[in-house]
Amino acid sequence: MNRLRWPQKLAISTGALLALWGIAGFFVTGLSSFAGESDTWVLGLRVNPLQNTLHLVFGAALLLAAPRLKALSGVGLLTAVLFLVVFGLGLARYDDQVVNFLNVNPGSNALHLFTGFAALAAAQGAAWCRQCDRAAALKAA
Repeated sequence: MNRLRWPQKLAISTGALLALWGIAGFFVTGLSSFAGESDTWVLGLRVNPLQNTLHLVFGAALLLAAPRLKALSGVGLLTAVLFLVVFGLGLARYDDQVVNFLNVNPGSNALHLFTGFAALAAAQGAAWCRQCDRAAALKAA
């Protein structure tokens, strides 16, 4: 782990958190009420199978992309956009006219906001590291 750079370490920790959260959520919810509101909780955060799937898929994607900076730039940006949109949808759910298909509560929204910014930081950091590597290679040549 010493050879990994900070964006890769951030992606691994964020991806592991998301993947574990998704797996734990499936133990609680199963596959019932896939995109509906329910009273299922994991450590104070409401979950449903749709949210579990998002957490598991994008957590695994971050874990798989972390070893390569170029892949991490793209996957991190995609993950950031998705989770910041999910955060926005979670805020909209406080309007009585919006269906809470993600089954979010304020804690879930905080997790989505944290994940969005962590993935954005990992993506930007990976791009910076690649740029520094190219500059160092040009100086060495």
